[in-house]
Amino acid sequence: MGAAKRVSRKVAGSLLAVLLVAGCTTKSEPGPPPDASPQPQPTATLPTAGTPEPVPAPAKLASFAPAATFKGGDASADILAVDLNGDGHLDLATPNYNSNDVAVLIADGNGGYAEPLVLPAGRTPNGIAAGDFNSDGHEDLVAANLGSDDLSLYLGDGTGKFSEPTTFPAGDGPARAVARDLNGDGFLDIVTPNLNGDDVTVMLGDGQGGFAAPSHHPAGDGALRLSVADLDGDGKLDLAVSNYNSGDITVLKGDGGGRFGPPTAFPAGDTSAGAALADFNNDGALDIVSALYEVDQIAVLFGDGKGGFGGPVVLGSGAHPSDTGVGDFNGDGFMDIVAPNFDSDDVSLLYGDGKGGFSAPISIRVGAGAPAIVVTDFNGDGLADFATADSLADTVSVLLNTTGG
Repeated sequence: MGAAKRVSRKVAGSLLAVLLVAGCTTKSEPGPPPDASPQPQPTATLPTAGTPEPVPAPAKLASFAPAATFKGGDASADILAVDLNGDGHLDLATPNYNSNDVAVLIADGNGGYAEPLVLPAGRTPNGIAAGDFNSDGHEDLVAANLGSDDLSLYLGDGTGKFSEPTTFPAGDGPARAVARDLNGDGFLDIVTPNLNGDDVTVMLGDGQGGFAAPSHHPAGDGALRLSVADLDGDGKLDLAVSNYNSGDITVLKGDGGGRFGPPTAFPAGDTSAGAALADFNNDGALDIVSALYEVDQIAVLFGDGKGGFGGPVVLGSGAHPSDTGVGDFNGDGFMDIVAPNFDSDDVSLLYGDGKGGFSAPISIRVGAGAPAIVVTDFNGDGLADFATADSLADTVSVLLNTTGG
């Protein structure tokens, strides 16, 4: 693909650049801290790279209620689901690329959301994460501002309201933010992939709402999305970064103290735009799924349990898949893939068979220009639901899983 179709390394102000960059972000989900002791390495199997025939759809299919849409922000680039006011219901937050702000949608407890609370951000916010950064027991928010190379931190009061933002310098073009405890001190840290810097930035938290000076670690060309997990079973968190321009996934192994080794690159495919993790073939090793934005495909890289990955297994999708999510949507015990498609205004659902095979994609309608997806259980019924940010409609779409027993 020619350079003209790549994401601009110094993001242009044109509508095309806004939509393309906004269409390549993803959710952030803080997870549990790593186990302090090394885990036994699984005996992994690596399916042959290529384009396999789809497996038959499972006997039990997932069903979803029609998308419920709610007012969001101007060109939302990411979406996050978290209980921000402690009422037991999941609220939503989006960073809004065109209006330079964050929209907070508080759940009303009846399946709806209040009018957005708007928080000022830096220039062109493109990613969002949540966590308790000042140890007061309340969820806070942090936005990654791609255009101003910084982070905006909003301290929550536990009622769904937030302080004025505090700004921290980050890397060159932070495209996402992920909150995890990277050094095992009990405090949340932040790591961002940097689209223009081709690296990741690590900011270690002090538990009081502050962060140490950022450290930078090389990744790939056009670092766009990032997941954090123990990829090699040593009990220490590692990074998996999708690189849009170089079309690969880079793995940076962590030392448990918030530092990371040099990147190892694994080919994914043209315009790699995702790094969601799951065990798709039940071998005990985490695998990676990435959207290939420009070529309308999805790539799965099967892990070996030691931090390595096989060649991409390439699957179909809709038009311009811009994110990936994972969940067991039909309740058969196997992980499935969902990918929002920016130009076909739908989500592709691919059922996994638990052996590394996937069905042909099934289209589920959402709002216009969905760049990001979050998978969670919104209504507490034990089923995996999902929501998308709809950047061309300035809405969010929530789809509840209605699969029967």
